[in-house]
Amino acid sequence: MADIKNAGSLERPGRFRNVTLKVTKDIKRNGTLYLIVMPVIIYYLIFHYRPLGGIIIAFKDYKPVHGIFGSPWTSKYGFHHFIEFLKSPFFGRLIRNTILISLYNLIFGFPAPIILALMISEVRNRLFKKTIQTVTYFPHFLSQVVVCGIITEFCLSDGLFNQIRGLFGLEPISMLQKPELFRTIYVGSSIWQEVGWNSIIYLAAIAGIEQQLYEAARLDGAGKFRIIWHITLPGIKSVAIILF
Repeated sequence: MADIKNAGSLERPGRFRNVTLKVTKDIKRNGTLYLIVMPVIIYYLIFHYRPLGGIIIAFKDYKPVHGIFGSPWTSKYGFHHFIEFLKSPFFGRLIRNTILISLYNLIFGFPAPIILALMISEVRNRLFKKTIQTVTYFPHFLSQVVVCGIITEFCLSDGLFNQIRGLFGLEPISMLQKPELFRTIYVGSSIWQEVGWNSIIYLAAIAGIEQQLYEAARLDGAGKFRIIWHITLPGIKSVAIILF
């Protein structure tokens, strides 16, 4: 038994040395690639992982003077804020809105960039195609403050949406004062802001599909919808699943 233990203790330093040599060789061989990816790793560590420590604020009676870690823990084993939230009369409404907004984003927001990418890919006029891409990409670069201001102006009693309603003989309404329209406006504005930007990766996936498949389908007499259904959509299926 002693010999077996001694053999095991001798193997551990040898294994550690082998792993160290492999890592060192890998760094020397791929040093340039590690340097390239290092800024991205540092960015995520500083701006995405480091702030996660702030989650502890939910369990504390936070005082700005004392900071997050210097503030005392709340009563009831640190779950005071959670218990108060569960007792709140707004708890059910908040949970319902959160779930419904997430479902609406999946149902309407997820297929929107796919549909836009399919439509743009079918455009043959290069100038018109570039114009549509620029117009749909632009909202992504607007700040949320600007987007909220635009939506507010559009939803006023004399705003754009009510002017469109007036063309159909409908009475103007103050949309932002209608609780039942909140989720529609929220999800719709989110889709409008991100649909163009999110369509970029689908356009790249469509561009990677073999053109011979399209030519063969046209020779067989397939129309645009059949080509999209049997060639384009299967060609971007893997990308769509990953993004979903």
